[in-house]
Amino acid sequence: MYSQMVMHVSSHSSSRNAAEPSRADSGQAEVGFEPPFRPIKVALAALYRRCEGGKVEFLIARRHREAIQGGLWEFPGGKIEPGELPCEAALREVHEELGLAGEAFAGTIEPLIVVTHSDPRLARERCVELHAFFAEVKPHAVPKALRASELRWIGVEEISQFEWPAANAPINNAIAAIFKSPPPIDRDTR
Repeated sequence: MYSQMVMHVSSHSSSRNAAEPSRADSGQAEVGFEPPFRPIKVALAALYRRCEGGKVEFLIARRHREAIQGGLWEFPGGKIEPGELPCEAALREVHEELGLAGEAFAGTIEPLIVVTHSDPRLARERCVELHAFFAEVKPHAVPKALRASELRWIGVEEISQFEWPAANAPINNAIAAIFKSPPPIDRDTR
């Protein structure tokens, strides 16, 4: 459905002058940037639901305070296991972190964007390769905060009001670009 929207971008954070905004901070990526560290491959799923009146809301999760970049908001996801496809990892993580499985989905999971982000200031996970997907869940699906401190459903226009890891900027921008108007209904609701 939206496979033509898949993009691959790279961004990084550095110990630059704090007064100078970086491209990563603004959500713009530096294409062709080669990270200095081997990236940790991560899959995530931006889950959305349709509310009455056609409004679209996305599910976001808050990281536990003691986690890497604790207290920040993210879309549910985690590391891709050896031999696992990114879309399989995203679905597995949705099940492990939220308790949602196949029957909760209103259609298929779709690729959104791949982002490589490097931040040498971090002690661990200095470089990540994020494989972002999005999928609609049925209105009656009830996610549980199994591995997050908090879950919230928010409108697309609210995404910028939350504090996210810098690596999420291109993902959030891609979501905003696609969901300016409600997405078409996926007629394949197996």
